[in-house]
Amino acid sequence: MNFLDFAHLEEDYEKALKLYGPGPKALLWWDYRSMAIRFRMLAKHIPVNEKHILDAGCGLGDLLPFLYAKSPNFKYLGVDINKEFIELAKKHYEGHRFEVGDPFNKSVGKFDVVISSGVMNGNVPGWLAKRKRMIKNLWDQTDEVLAFNMAGGLEPIAPDPLIAYADPNEIYEYCRTLAKHVKLDTSYLDKDFTIVMSKKNPLD
Repeated sequence: MNFLDFAHLEEDYEKALKLYGPGPKALLWWDYRSMAIRFRMLAKHIPVNEKHILDAGCGLGDLLPFLYAKSPNFKYLGVDINKEFIELAKKHYEGHRFEVGDPFNKSVGKFDVVISSGVMNGNVPGWLAKRKRMIKNLWDQTDEVLAFNMAGGLEPIAPDPLIAYADPNEIYEYCRTLAKHVKLDTSYLDKDFTIVMSKKNPLD
């Protein structure tokens, strides 16, 4: 997987940032509410206290307050390919590490927890196989838990120019080939689901 495959999406992020300024719409979210629901769901399912956490495709770093809501004791690294997002995140969340990079293609280290929100949604040729490779690459960078969300639903959803909607059960079954402990949650929003994978402990 190479992020050049998603070049048109990066251009869309840059255009959205110039048009809307820093905020959810710069990340191609509909609004703050939908972003917050997704972040809250991810934070709900992961251990935070005393964990080393990678936020893969961190955008503006706005997952951080949702992690702090669970515990103030964690180590964080946010990584994104968009340099402007990283510079803004560094200013807004001083004291936390942010780096430009591609954690979906190249390892950036080993972490207790890896999280990714709103990244693996692009409508590109061969998108399903590419998403599986992205999941595998993230899985290889965690010692404990991987949690991610993805656009999709239990009923088929027609793709649009930007988003290809996945079948949650198909992604779940793929994740089961990697991990013994896998949880699928489709309860919180239409057209979105969360998967949590654990290497050590069963999931609640």
